[in-house]
Amino acid sequence: MRGSAINAQWMRARQVRGVLAALLLALFAVSAIAAPPQPLLWRVSGTQGTMYLLGSFHMLNADDYPLAASVESAYSQADKLVFEISPELADSAGIGMQMVQRAMLPADTQLADVISEDTLSKLRAHIGNEAAYAAMARFKPWFINVGLAVRAMQGAGLDPALGLDQYFMQRARTDKKSSSGLEGVEEQLRAFDGAPMNEQELSLREALRPSSELQADVRELHRAWRNADLAALETIQREEFFVKTPVTGRLVLTERNRNWLPQLQALLAQPHTTLVVVGALHLVGDEGMPALLAEAGLKVEQIR
Repeated sequence: MRGSAINAQWMRARQVRGVLAALLLALFAVSAIAAPPQPLLWRVSGTQGTMYLLGSFHMLNADDYPLAASVESAYSQADKLVFEISPELADSAGIGMQMVQRAMLPADTQLADVISEDTLSKLRAHIGNEAAYAAMARFKPWFINVGLAVRAMQGAGLDPALGLDQYFMQRARTDKKSSSGLEGVEEQLRAFDGAPMNEQELSLREALRPSSELQADVRELHRAWRNADLAALETIQREEFFVKTPVTGRLVLTERNRNWLPQLQALLAQPHTTLVVVGALHLVGDEGMPALLAEAGLKVEQIR
C-alpha cells in the first residue's frame, strides 16, 4: 500500500515536471518569435555630423515589430531621416500613373514582340486568363516582374504597408522630423526601365516559377534580413543580380549607390545626426554604402 502511494506521488510529480517543461518550451518559442530582428545598422562619423545607415525590407509582417533597441536609439538621435525617395513622393497620387507610363511598350509594340514564344506561353499559362493577359500585353517585362514579386511576397505573409521605410516615414510625420529622398521617382524607374530586354525576360522567366518556389525565396531573403546575415544577403545579391542580370545589377544597385554617395558625404559635413533608410541590398558587398563610405575615408562601424 505504501509502495502504491509512493508510486502515485512519483507519477504526479513526473506529470507536473512534464507540464512545466512544456510551458517553458512554449514560453521559449514565444520569446523566439517575438525577438526583434537583428538590425542591419551602421554608424558613420563625418567631419561634422553622424549618420546611421539602416537596411530596410520593403515588405514585412507584424512579427518584425517592435524593432531592436539600437534602431530605436538611432531614430531618437536623428534630426533628419533620408529615404530612397521622399515620403511626399512615395505618397503622391501620381506615382502609380508615372510608373505605368514608364512601363508601357512603344505604341506599335506588344509583349509578344520583345520576348520569346516559350516565355510568352509560360506567362499565359501562369496567368490562366486571356483577358488578364491582354491587360498586360502592352507592358514591359520588368513591370510584370514587379507585380509577380509583390504577389509572391504577399503570399509569403508580407505586407507593403508594414515595410520598414513606410514605418519610419509615418513616424517622422508624427514626430515632425525632417525627411527627404536620395532620388526622384523618375530616377528610380529609369534604373529598372534601362535594363536590357534579354535580362528583363530572364527575370520574368524566374518570376514564372511555381509560387511555392518564389515564396521560399522570399522567406530565405526575409530570414537573412531578420538575422542581419550579411554573407547570405551578399550571396543572394550576387546570384540574383550580378550573375544572372549584370546590367540590371549595375543600374539598380551599383550606379544608384554611387549617385547617392556625394549626398551622404554632404550630410556628414553638417552638424546633424541623420538616419538613412534604404533597401538592405544597397548596404552589402564591396559596392555597398558602408564600403563606399569607408573607401572615401570615413569612419564606419557596424552596430550589432
